[in-house]
Amino acid sequence: MIAMNSLFLGMGSVVVLTASIIMLIIIGAGIGVGLFLCVVASALVLLGVISSSAVLGFITRRPATALRVFLLQCGILTGIPCGALLAWAGHHLVRYAEELAVQWPGSLEWQIPLLGAIGGGIGGAVLALSMDFILRRSHAWLSQRYDKMLNSAALARETVSE
Repeated sequence: MIAMNSLFLGMGSVVVLTASIIMLIIIGAGIGVGLFLCVVASALVLLGVISSSAVLGFITRRPATALRVFLLQCGILTGIPCGALLAWAGHHLVRYAEELAVQWPGSLEWQIPLLGAIGGGIGGAVLALSMDFILRRSHAWLSQRYDKMLNSAALARETVSE
């Protein structure tokens, strides 16, 4: 009897220990994600993205304008480094092709990240405007469906009351 109780006690402590380790890992991951999001939010505040979006929203008195400007600025800010890195990687691929006896004219090192940043900024702006277009169309479609639902519910109430 005593051996059986100590066996269950030992198994229970293993389960509790395993559950505690899993909870600590999940809590640690949550803290890590939260810290990363705080860094991203502070960078956006530091760059003036959030404040300029909010100011434009207050001036125009339309939250949709603030969201549109926010998406556009975030698209440009994320597109610039992505474009520069892609141009840099492309440059190294061209260099590799030159080593394989494909003749390419020489280029200046500083122009490649600059052109990539410009291309990335344009690409980010296009992506942000595309997201804005999708969100606006979705909002219009959902609003239309909601209005239809309200009208049909009001019609149903009128027919029941008659």
